[in-house]
Amino acid sequence: MMDQDEEEMPQELNDYISGEDEDEDEDEDHNEDQEDDQEEDIAFERLQAEQAEESKGEGTMKKTSKPGIVYLSRIPPLMRPQRIKRIFSQYGDVGRVFLQAEDKFSRKSRKKKGGSKSKRFTEGWIEFMDKKIAKSIALTFNNTPMGGRKRSIYYEELWNLKYLHRFQWGHLVERLEYERQVRQQRIRTEISQAKRETNYYMKSVELGDQLEKMEKKKREKGKEWMARVRAHKQKVTQDEFEKSKPRKSGKVSKNTLGKIFKKTNKS
Repeated sequence: MMDQDEEEMPQELNDYISGEDEDEDEDEDHNEDQEDDQEEDIAFERLQAEQAEESKGEGTMKKTSKPGIVYLSRIPPLMRPQRIKRIFSQYGDVGRVFLQAEDKFSRKSRKKKGGSKSKRFTEGWIEFMDKKIAKSIALTFNNTPMGGRKRSIYYEELWNLKYLHRFQWGHLVERLEYERQVRQQRIRTEISQAKRETNYYMKSVELGDQLEKMEKKKREKGKEWMARVRAHKQKVTQDEFEKSKPRKSGKVSKNTLGKIFKKTNKS
C-alpha cells in the first residue's frame, strides 16, 4: 500500500514536464543529428567503465541499500537520457540511465518516408540507488499520462515502466556486449560477401574485355571469330535418378515360373 506522497507523484511530474521549455527539445534534437556513428560505441564503453569502477568498489564500500533497475519499454520522441534522469531524480537517487538507440535501418526507412530525421530510442533502463524507491516509482507511474500543457508533445504520452526483479546493471552490460558482438559479426559477414561479389564481377568484366580484344584481332586479320560456348556437365538430381532406375514389379514373369517348374520336374 502506497503512502500519500507516492499518490501525489504523478501530478508533481506533470507540473515538472509542463514547466520545461520546449525549445530545449529542438536544440537537443539538432545536436543529436550532428553525432557520428561512433556514439553508440562511446556510450557502451562508458557503461563498461562505470561497471568496472563499481566492481572495484564493491569490496571496500558497505552499502546500506541495494540498487534497483526500472525498465522503460517505450521512449517518447525527443526524450533524452538527461531529461529522464532530471525527472526521476526528484523522487530518489538516480544512478545510471541508458537508452537503446533505434537501429540504422529503421532510422533510414523513416527518413525515406518523410519522417523525422532526429535520432530516437526504443527502450531504456534507469538505475535507482534504492530498490524500494525503484519499485514504488514503477508501480506509481506505470500507465500514467505524462501530462503537462495540451500543446506539449508529451501530453498524451504514457509512462511504460516495469521494475526488474533481481536484475543488476552488470546484466545489462553483458547483454549489450553480446548484441554488439553479434552485430559486428553480421557486418563482417556482409562485407566479406560484398567483396566476393565485387571480385567476381571484376573478373567477369576483365574476361569480357579480353574476349572482345581477341575478337577484334581475329576480324582485323580476316579470320572468322567463333565464340566458345563452354558446356558444364550437370549433376543428376535425386528425382531424375529415381526416374532412371528400372521399376521392379511384384509379379513374377511366365518365363521365370517355367524355368522353376522345369527344374522341379527333373528332380
